[in-house]
Amino acid sequence: MSTSIDATGHKWTTPKGGAIVAAHSLSGTAVTAMNGRFCWNRGSPFPGRNPVGRPVSDVSDESSSGKRRNPRIRFIEQFLKQGLENRLAGLLLGQLDAFNRIATTFGHEQCEAFCASYSERLREILPPRTPIIRLSERRFAVLIDCDSMSKVMDVATTLTEDNPPQLEVGGDTFLVDVTLGIAVYPSHADDASTLFRRAELALKEAREKEVAFDIYRPDATQQQAALWKFESELQNAVSRGHLEVYYQPKVEVATSRVCGVEALVRWRTESGSFVPASDFIPLAETNGAIVPLTWLVFDRIVAQLAAWNGLPEPFTVAVNVSPQILTHAEFTTRVKALKGALDERKIQLVIELTEDSLVQGDATSLASIDRLRKLGVELAIDDFGKGYSSLTYLKQIPAAEIKIDKRFIGTVAVDQTDKQIVKTVIALAHALGMRVVAEGVDSAEAISAIGELECEMAQGFYIARPMRGDLVPEWMEHYAATAAMRRGAVAREWPEPARA
Repeated sequence: MSTSIDATGHKWTTPKGGAIVAAHSLSGTAVTAMNGRFCWNRGSPFPGRNPVGRPVSDVSDESSSGKRRNPRIRFIEQFLKQGLENRLAGLLLGQLDAFNRIATTFGHEQCEAFCASYSERLREILPPRTPIIRLSERRFAVLIDCDSMSKVMDVATTLTEDNPPQLEVGGDTFLVDVTLGIAVYPSHADDASTLFRRAELALKEAREKEVAFDIYRPDATQQQAALWKFESELQNAVSRGHLEVYYQPKVEVATSRVCGVEALVRWRTESGSFVPASDFIPLAETNGAIVPLTWLVFDRIVAQLAAWNGLPEPFTVAVNVSPQILTHAEFTTRVKALKGALDERKIQLVIELTEDSLVQGDATSLASIDRLRKLGVELAIDDFGKGYSSLTYLKQIPAAEIKIDKRFIGTVAVDQTDKQIVKTVIALAHALGMRVVAEGVDSAEAISAIGELECEMAQGFYIARPMRGDLVPEWMEHYAATAAMRRGAVAREWPEPARA
């Protein structure tokens, strides 16, 4: 080997023959093989930084074809071309999940110290001559020369389960989660760029599944492409105002009086079919589209009020709000505008929040909820019993209404356990001064059962499916005319739009 120091003061050690060799340490500093040389940057605990200190993911070079190539891809290419001893090469793309938490809790110097110790730990854990590349502050890559997929999985298990990263501060030890995405050459890709991209897809899947590591699946690319297309279509539908708002009535169980509606967003595609809300709402919550989507629903409700005359009093309009919206800067202003429009028609605004969002609510969300109460907006706890119900938020949240999840209501007439659960929830709500709505009332037996349990209101297909706003007055007139026959008898069927 020969050793030299360049003009920038960095030492370069070139192996005999210029072959790629494994990462190891010189003077306690982690290094990696690149272009047949060991290279490192002073103060960089992981390898893969160029002489000016930027991560390799930020630097590119000119290839012989004139195209700019990323050094990390170039390095992986050389690893694949060097003549693997075995038939496979595994790329393990890792992410340290608590990096920001370490920085905010203990400072950036502690972050760097942790990365340095973890890089040394990797050298001890991994087989000799294993290349390790630092890609960014929290990401790294490991290349494995292997003879089977099980060998790659063994290495992943070693890193995530047998030897999880540990942060030591002041004598205390903190476990740090690491997540891996795995792609194998040539099973999953026959070039470095595709291999890296598919390892990234596997890492994304692992993080979404909340598992320690995941291996690239051939259908993952198609799924990601389909998801991207779906996401683009949703964003276009929101920005162009192609979403619709339907309304599902709620009635008083004892009197059959229509007492309100719930506004429900609907997405009708160009083909005329509906996309289930359970498919696009979670996506909107993750990609930011939930904000303009919510404002669209608010605006559509205001526009619809002009066509509604002669509504019974009291009457409520309920709107579902995602937890992300609670802390949005415009939320209070938007709610004030919606409430003002409803007040002019003597309609009470109800904001529905899922129990999951309440359980996970932070101080900022709770403050926003308190502002709603001060504005005179009523709060409803939606899907009560669907998740891990907590009695704590029943004390913290000034809710006026609890909506019992439909999975209990659907069998309340035939399942004694569900009946007792519903009875207990109703009694608890009444003791706390809350009214109760039964969701998913789809039969005369169900509405009869909840009536016996003193549930005030019902909502479900037995009463009405969600409908366009212009159909609400006509439906209410029809429902009121048949209210007497409806009590204790199977309701006549109302011709409504196809189920979304």
